[in-house]
Amino acid sequence: MHSQSKVFRNDVLLAEKLVKDIDPNALMLKLANPARDQSADWPQATPENFALVMSKMAEVARPRDRVLLLISTHSNPGLLNINAGGKHLPPLTPQILSNALAPLNDVPTLVVLSACYSGAFIEPLKAPNRVLLTATDARRTTFNCQYKGDHTPFAEALFGQTGAENRSVTDWMGEAQKSIAAQERRRKVPASQPRIFVGDEAKAWANQPLKNWLQAPKAP
Repeated sequence: MHSQSKVFRNDVLLAEKLVKDIDPNALMLKLANPARDQSADWPQATPENFALVMSKMAEVARPRDRVLLLISTHSNPGLLNINAGGKHLPPLTPQILSNALAPLNDVPTLVVLSACYSGAFIEPLKAPNRVLLTATDARRTTFNCQYKGDHTPFAEALFGQTGAENRSVTDWMGEAQKSIAAQERRRKVPASQPRIFVGDEAKAWANQPLKNWLQAPKAP
């Protein structure tokens, strides 16, 4: 959602690769505010387009479907920043995101927030059939938050993880947490403390291999 670094759009591509490797028929809805010299072939990640995508997803999603929502951006405490073409747009607040996800409460949903302070979104977004993965706790930044590499560290630790498709959602996150902690120790930077929440109804599917969960059961 931020045009000041190439890593945010790259994160979506990395997530897309993992999902497509598991299920080539998965439906992808992608928004991005590209950085300079980066492809602009997707619709922009404006507040209006985000609201439209979420409302359309809620219209078509069925209880047997699976939803994975990735948001990658810069942030401030309690705000997921949106910047398009170098211009700051109204940010996503916990309330906006909670309202957008509410129609999906009956659909198994995995939300990944790769942003500083993203742990602040866990409490407002909790739901029984939802899993939340955040790059940090509510008060911390990520290391390398200028993002001069190819991906944000958290998204890379998740979606670039070798063998991710064979791990449960909880083990997948556990491996990412270990990877991030090891990088922080090497760099001698404060811990970002990535967080996970698993709703009561999500515990069964959060303990399945990721490849099993993403391949939603076929209609009878």
